[in-house]
Amino acid sequence: MKKPLWILLIASLIAGCYYDNEERLYPKLDQACDTVGVAFAKTILPILQTNCYGCHSTTENANSGGSNNLEDFTILKQLVDPGKFYGSIVQDPSGKPMPKGGVKLDTCAITKIKIWIDHGALNN
Repeated sequence: MKKPLWILLIASLIAGCYYDNEERLYPKLDQACDTVGVAFAKTILPILQTNCYGCHSTTENANSGGSNNLEDFTILKQLVDPGKFYGSIVQDPSGKPMPKGGVKLDTCAITKIKIWIDHGALNN
């Protein structure tokens, strides 16, 4: 009779050891996207470095960037002005969706780029 009591006690202890992480259980779906003071150097450049320079940089451009070295602001601006750059990052099927074969940039990054473009795509 004592054996089932110990088994019940151990089972209840194991079942009682449960840890919930609120962030994992309830991820914040509406995280704020800071779009105040969007500028090339502090906002857009880090997005490009993280998401684009793997193919579109001085070292990688010859292999996979198709002559679009985004480290060169002049080239970037030439892509921005006719809308090619924005069309690529929103993965417009009529253009060349980027990143090629990759996942679309997150909504916040796209919003920041759109704000930067709408304010003249300045090298600031």
